[in-house]
Amino acid sequence: MAEATETTDTLKAATEGIADQELYYDTNAPEMISEELRPVIEQLGLTKACEHLAKEGWAVVEDAASPEFNEALRNKILEQTGGEMGGGNMQLRNDPIFAQAALNPKLMAMAEFSVGRGFLLSQFAVSVSPQGSPGIGLHADANWMPAPLPEFNMLLTCCWATDEYTKENGATLVIPGTKELRRHPTKEEADAKEGAIAIECPPGSVAMWDGNTWHASWPRTSEGERVVSHITYTRMMCRPIEDYSAIADKLIETHGDKMAQLLGRQDSLFKPDGFAYEHMQATFNNSKR
Repeated sequence: MAEATETTDTLKAATEGIADQELYYDTNAPEMISEELRPVIEQLGLTKACEHLAKEGWAVVEDAASPEFNEALRNKILEQTGGEMGGGNMQLRNDPIFAQAALNPKLMAMAEFSVGRGFLLSQFAVSVSPQGSPGIGLHADANWMPAPLPEFNMLLTCCWATDEYTKENGATLVIPGTKELRRHPTKEEADAKEGAIAIECPPGSVAMWDGNTWHASWPRTSEGERVVSHITYTRMMCRPIEDYSAIADKLIETHGDKMAQLLGRQDSLFKPDGFAYEHMQATFNNSKR
């Protein structure tokens, strides 16, 4: 009885004042900029980027930060990877410059426009692709969902290009209009890449695309290396309501593999070092059934 009374008192305290808060009953259309966000978008000069992202599924934000910051970010990525082909995840733990990039005002504003207020950071990864590096296959980042994909966007991927982005340099390619298909490409479509265009932009730009847009990357044919960071933001709802991380190991030890599944410990999205690539295909397949 004491526990029930304590719970009631806690709920009562937590809900005090809710009646005085305005509750929204309508939802903004995907292309709308909210009244609260509009002044920020206009001040940062992002109105056209928002319009392009909403219409085409991708956009470019040039001069995301100062040239000095861009150079420092590039050097830190090369330091983290040893300058060799490859990359790494969970970069926020490695250096403050990665947190500064994730908190960049222009990226934060574009993320709020695309995936809503209260958005979350899903991933901060870096990669280096020297001459001869193969491209990445065509896909939509909403690989975690079966078709039809939602009409509203669930995630925004931002690729910070610390070098000039061209086809020869291994730039990201997109297929305009595919966001409206609301599905994943077939194997034949992935192989053909029909209608693909390169996102070309100067150093210090951030190329971004929504979760429904089909994209890939061109092979790197020019000298030097492609040095980028991948910052992904998701909607607030893309997480459990309850956080069991503090007692997850004990629960799994007691209840076994099914509990591990319920707590997200059996797929590619859980690993101390970030994304578990060895489970990637199984995770994508599971999400489509």
